[in-house]
Amino acid sequence: MKTGQALENLGDLGDLRTGYQYRSAKDIEPRDNSNYCAVQLNSLTDDAQINWDGLEKIHFDINPEPYLLKSGDVLLPLRGNRTLAVVVRDPPSGALAVGNLAILTPDVQKVDSDYLAWYWNHPDICKRRENELSKGTNIQFISIRDCRKFMIALPTLEKQRQIARIAELRRREQELVKKIELQKSKLIDVLTMRAVTR
Repeated sequence: MKTGQALENLGDLGDLRTGYQYRSAKDIEPRDNSNYCAVQLNSLTDDAQINWDGLEKIHFDINPEPYLLKSGDVLLPLRGNRTLAVVVRDPPSGALAVGNLAILTPDVQKVDSDYLAWYWNHPDICKRRENELSKGTNIQFISIRDCRKFMIALPTLEKQRQIARIAELRRREQELVKKIELQKSKLIDVLTMRAVTR
């Protein structure tokens, strides 16, 4: 990999671990009166967010500490077609990572969460991940061991934050453009139908 920046293994950038690996569906049976809710692969949206409203409360009777999510954690999908990293923001109390997810609690002296997610999700890095990490034919998966060894380019923290800020501004711009296009389409529909009925 050609880069003028320092490189570090992902596993050296914080506490990297897997979500809770259940053996059967009984291990995470829904339970309305539980204090815990499951964040799984299907909780992640296509635009790299977490659908907090769709979380299901689950039975959980082992030590939850390694799986509890905190603001600033980064979730990395290890299996399937959804491969975008997601930064955890304001999780509800008792939100647990479950199944084929890796959780990275970053060392804030080394890496910015938003920069790391941006880097992981960048199209060039997606291609490199596919070449270096992905296994399987129909369903792609990444082992946590290989994930730990994946090399991350690390500029200074200040530059990391600048890059993450630019990426966030671009995301917001794209969101606004989509909303404007939707409103424009609705307006054209109204005006053209009005022209027909008059």
